[in-house]
Amino acid sequence: MIAEAFDTFRTIALALTGWIIFGATIAATLLLAALATGAYGVRAVWRRTAGPSWQRGPIRARVYAARRTRRSTARTRPLWSHSQPLDYEEAA
Repeated sequence: MIAEAFDTFRTIALALTGWIIFGATIAATLLLAALATGAYGVRAVWRRTAGPSWQRGPIRARVYAARRTRRSTARTRPLWSHSQPLDYEEAA
């Protein structure tokens, strides 16, 4: 009878230990996710309150100025537009 009681206590203790470990794992995962989300939020708020990137330092201002003065590489007209007439009377 004492052996059965000890075996039952041991089984309940192992089950309880497993649930505690499972709960701690879930809690740690949620805590790390909350910390990462909070850090991302703090960084986003900090970047918005710090002003534009060119006001944060001389290096960023130089990079910003270099990007603004560079000629656009985007095509404004299609490649075939030079061979097409500008008026459409010939098409009629």
